[in-house]
Amino acid sequence: MKQSYTKFRMRLILGLFFAGIGCLAQQPDQPRVEAREEATPQNAEVPRSAGDAAGKENQTNGAESDRRHVGDIVRVLNDAVVGQNEESGDVVVVLGDVDVQGEVSGDLVVVGGKVKVNGTVGGEVVVAMGSLELGPKAHLKEKAVVAGGELKRDPSAIVDEEPVLVSWTKMEKKLPPLGGLRKWVFQGLILARPLPHQFGWWWWFALACALVYILTAVIFSRPITASVMALESQPVGSFFLGVLTFILFGPLILLLVATGIGIVIIPFVFCGAIVAFLFGKVAVYRLVGQQFGKQFGASVLQLPLVALLVGIGFFYLLYMVPVLGFLVWGIVAPLGFGAVILAFFRAFRSEGGSRNPNPSVETAAVLTPPLIPGEAAVLAPMDVALLPRAGFWIRFIATFLDLLVVLAVLTVLHVPFLCPIVWVAYHIGMWAWKGTTVGGVVFGIKIFRRDGRQVDFAIALVRSLASLFSGLVLFIGFFWAGWNREKLSWHDMIAGTVVVRMPKGMSLL
Repeated sequence: MKQSYTKFRMRLILGLFFAGIGCLAQQPDQPRVEAREEATPQNAEVPRSAGDAAGKENQTNGAESDRRHVGDIVRVLNDAVVGQNEESGDVVVVLGDVDVQGEVSGDLVVVGGKVKVNGTVGGEVVVAMGSLELGPKAHLKEKAVVAGGELKRDPSAIVDEEPVLVSWTKMEKKLPPLGGLRKWVFQGLILARPLPHQFGWWWWFALACALVYILTAVIFSRPITASVMALESQPVGSFFLGVLTFILFGPLILLLVATGIGIVIIPFVFCGAIVAFLFGKVAVYRLVGQQFGKQFGASVLQLPLVALLVGIGFFYLLYMVPVLGFLVWGIVAPLGFGAVILAFFRAFRSEGGSRNPNPSVETAAVLTPPLIPGEAAVLAPMDVALLPRAGFWIRFIATFLDLLVVLAVLTVLHVPFLCPIVWVAYHIGMWAWKGTTVGGVVFGIKIFRRDGRQVDFAIALVRSLASLFSGLVLFIGFFWAGWNREKLSWHDMIAGTVVVRMPKGMSLL
């Protein structure tokens, strides 16, 4: 039972990495050794390898009691070593190297690593996207398969069954695109970046994608513009809607398959998802390019096509950075996808006409809500709406000053490890008490609700927790205060707050 489970696990791991290439496996040019049941003549000379095997087996039986059993070995992103006086069960290593000097009684499976065997392996050996080196004392009792790597074999090594070598050279001759795929896996996927800049062919692919983005923006200018507006006004909703759609996409397909008749709709669903994904990326690239134009005061950079080109160049640079490239790509995808869906729902609702024929009445109601009895207010709601908003940089400098204050106090008290807890508590307390912090007092900025009322404890708590989310998405939620027309960060949108610059001479304490 254990052996069958081991075989299944080994083949499962191998299949995940090399699905579809088993048909390319070829035996080496040397003829395979036939079954060993044939009788050997008495006067025939015993092969050297068989004699060595018998000698090694006797030595192994003599020293078997001295070996230390280490059990099964499983490593991910780490190396594994089986010492000379050690015996292990199965060995499974992903993205790590293996050195076998003792005995492996089970199977040896390695993905993306170098394997050096100078001992005994009782089970099968599978090396995917790596290399296998057999030393002079190596003894493989079962089949060895090396897929997408090299095999080095010492003449003294004992191999009961000839190994199977599936080299990239042979595969690339039959399927040339596999060569580029292999380079992308090692230089792109493993390093967590979508765009490995070392290869010229990948730049041609990136240029082709850029042309598709430009053609999409030109042909479908109205849907792209609507998606940009939805993303600019509701970035948080777009992001969560995109994430929710990605999560529910698989169950939706399974539900359509289960209904039977829904199978006909599945191709249209996939086509719609591809179009939404493409439109979303174009919308994100264009919006970011436009923000560069606003920040530098260049009206040329705010033109739709120019902004799109600037955004494409900016994100391509980010895609070349290891780890950061995949993180950025993982944020752009749901952000743009959700913006397209949101724009679609807006267009669908607008077909029924405006729900508010007199928007000025609703606007006035929002700006002048009824005040709660006993609630303190420094300014009237209408006055808050007329005050200038605080942009990203002044808020950033004020926050940096707050950080220095908190760190100084914690250093004096010799408790710097409490910084995360104190940082959150400091902001919640100051916002609920005075609507600002020490940095805000220095630079004259204060937080109000969007209806003009003071911030209470509940709003301060929600804003503080939402700011953690703004930081998790590569701090895009904070940068949004410099991009948004109303200078709102993502946590401002969630908590319903605004940050304004107070008139000079007005006390904030």
